[in-house]
Amino acid sequence: MEERKYFWTIKNGEKINVDNMTESHLRNVLKLIIRRIEDVPKTCPHNIEDAMDMANYDDTPFCDDWMWK
Repeated sequence: MEERKYFWTIKNGEKINVDNMTESHLRNVLKLIIRRIEDVPKTCPHNIEDAMDMANYDDTPFCDDWMWK
C-alpha cells in the first residue's frame, strides 16, 4: 500500500514534507493549530444542518474570512 505524503506550507510559501519536520517545528505547528481553533467564532456552524438553519435565520455570513487568510 502506498504511503501518502503530507506537506506543510511555511510563511514564505515553501511546502515541506511533514515527515522531515523537526520536533520543535511540529510542536510549533500544533500550537498554531490550537490557537486558530480557539479563535474560531462560536457562532460559526460546525455542520451543514446548523449552516442551513442559520441561513434561514438572517443574512450574516456563517464565518468571517479568518480561514482564508
